[in-house]
Amino acid sequence: MPQGWALGENRRAVSLRQAVIGLAVTLLTAVVLIKLPPVARAFGVINDAVGAISSATRAGTSFVFGYLGGGALPFDLKAPGADFILAFQALPVVLIMSVLTTLLFYWRILPPVVRGMAWLLERTLGVGGAVG
Repeated sequence: MPQGWALGENRRAVSLRQAVIGLAVTLLTAVVLIKLPPVARAFGVINDAVGAISSATRAGTSFVFGYLGGGALPFDLKAPGADFILAFQALPVVLIMSVLTTLLFYWRILPPVVRGMAWLLERTLGVGGAVG
């Protein structure tokens, strides 16, 4: 944070109050995520669900595209990591997550979450609009 302030052009525009509150909220969130077992378990369940979706996407991509999609290579790999192809391995996961996000918006599940986060940022940091 001090480096960003020191290298910034308009140092007077930086609100020290917002920076301190933002840092405190970040630390409080970290403590809640680490120390409260129910919250940690909830995030673990979400992590497992995203991992399962990612694994299923990788399996489907490798089924359709073979070794291009992450399947077994029909040749010896000479350079580690050279078998990763962005268009066939990473982008399908991004596409599936985008589709799921769109469905959650359509089913009116995600908008209350976004409104709640905006309300929380408005109350704690005093930011609104595109920022909060």
